[in-house]
Amino acid sequence: MELLPKSSAREFSRGSVIYPPHRPQANLYLVMAGRVKVSTTPSEGETVCRLVFKGGLFGEPALIRAPNRSDTAVALEAVRLMSWTASEIDEQVDLNPRLGLVLCQYLVKQCLDLMDRMQSLVRYDTPKRLMLVLIEIARSAGVEMPDGATRVEPLTHQILSECVGTSREVVTFQLNRLRSLGFIRYSRQYMDVSVPQLEAGLRAGK
Repeated sequence: MELLPKSSAREFSRGSVIYPPHRPQANLYLVMAGRVKVSTTPSEGETVCRLVFKGGLFGEPALIRAPNRSDTAVALEAVRLMSWTASEIDEQVDLNPRLGLVLCQYLVKQCLDLMDRMQSLVRYDTPKRLMLVLIEIARSAGVEMPDGATRVEPLTHQILSECVGTSREVVTFQLNRLRSLGFIRYSRQYMDVSVPQLEAGLRAGK
């Protein structure tokens, strides 16, 4: 955020499609407020979902002029975004090579994260995938509470099911199970996630 130049912000209402799949997309986006869901459909056909929170980037395929994009971005709530075209980013990298290095590091991390998500769909069962998603969300956008839990803004069971790759009913059942174990607690206003307990549960096979 410190290296990118200021640009005029655009606002999108909840449920708005920021960009659809299979359409040329030339912008890199920075989330200033709100949350965005990015869904990617690899060649195998399995949809992989990631959530982008305040301070996160998406639209990375624009930087490499990817000709065959399959991702789509949707606002989960009212969001405010800054964006830059690939040409604008190129100009800024020429002026400040450090920006290019940071973006390369960011892109590598996103590629590794996407690989992990795809592998988790194959390697882990649904309970473990949900636990991994909750840990990722807590680390990405959570606020530490006095009791050691990490508080995150609530997400619908439908959104979580898309991230995990299962049905909403299954996610509801698994969330109730995790709540009964004391790993999470939630209401309509928030979800408190105990990352240490979830990690211990994963190791113990719970």
